[in-house]
Amino acid sequence: MITFDSFTPGEVMGGSEEVLDAAKLQAWSALFPEDELDGVMPHGMVAAIAMRAYAAVVQPRPPGNIHAAQCFDLFRLPRVGERLVTTITCLAKEIRKDRRRVTLVMDTAGDGGPAFRARMTLLWAA
Repeated sequence: MITFDSFTPGEVMGGSEEVLDAAKLQAWSALFPEDELDGVMPHGMVAAIAMRAYAAVVQPRPPGNIHAAQCFDLFRLPRVGERLVTTITCLAKEIRKDRRRVTLVMDTAGDGGPAFRARMTLLWAA
């Protein structure tokens, strides 16, 4: 299990890879038919890609973590067919008010170069 002591600021924790295929865009369109896709990933999928990478790389996680904050920097929207690689790095960790806080950065790039960056802060349970 990954504990608070396991995190090292600046350390790459791992990566995740997926292809932005037509099936993913069709599934998104079924949920959000008002989004005009035109062969590019909708803005809202940024969070889905980042969270799938987090779930795949940062494990096993202790029960009871709290997702405290998340923000995104969007550089460009990937196109259908792109292979997206997300690398997760521990940015910082600290204890504040007796709570263990961990901040992770998730950088996602595709065939067309950097696409977006997510920064997520968690209250780590163990």
